Amino acid sequence: MHIGQGQLFELYYDDGRAAARILCPPLLVPAPGQYLLAHDGSDAPLAVPVFPSGPAADGFLAAPSLPRAWTPGTPLHLRGPLGRGFSLPVTVRRLALLAWDDTPARLLALLPSALKQGAAVTLVCESAPRDLSAEVEVQPMKALDEVLAWADFLAVDVERESLPGLKERLGGRNQRWGEAQVLVRTAMPCGALAECGVCAVRVRNGWRMACKDGPVFDWNELKG
Repeated sequence: MHIGQGQLFELYYDDGRAAARILCPPLLVPAPGQYLLAHDGSDAPLAVPVFPSGPAADGFLAAPSLPRAWTPGTPLHLRGPLGRGFSLPVTVRRLALLAWDDTPARLLALLPSALKQGAAVTLVCESAPRDLSAEVEVQPMKALDEVLAWADFLAVDVERESLPGLKERLGGRNQRWGEAQVLVRTAMPCGALAECGVCAVRVRNGWRMACKDGPVFDWNELKG
């Protein structure tokens, strides 16, 4: 974990919500599924978790949503990378990305490594992002069963409160894909410093903190 300075260099919008290109030292660039805590030096009481959506020169692309007060040129105090991210096996050849209830932006950070190792990628979501690589196939939610039957690795992005619906949709079926990992989105105000419990996620053997034990969890750990 590192502490350093960064800057919001460029602002853009994903479905009307602010995303950005953030400049920062290489050691602060989070891996897919990891996050930084960022603060703009204002009177705001809490730092903001920032997830990557892809690589960029001298930093990374940040997924939405970001505070409306952040504008191009805003200096940022950064701490991280934090948490457990995705771990994509080198053997994966058919990768399914499932944006269960939000933008797929946080899952897109997996694309460079997946495409580099020659994996075919299918994204299942309600609204496809603009400027997506032509190498990525996009399917609607109604095609989910077909995609799951095809995939040998599944990466999911889901809000903590939506986990019961995800479990109901996937957990009652014979697991036809290979390994699966789930990014659980929830508030993480302390960033693993205070163990405040706000980000607690129920797992098979009790509770885990998304801020440090996640936010990416193995599917089998969550479904118990």
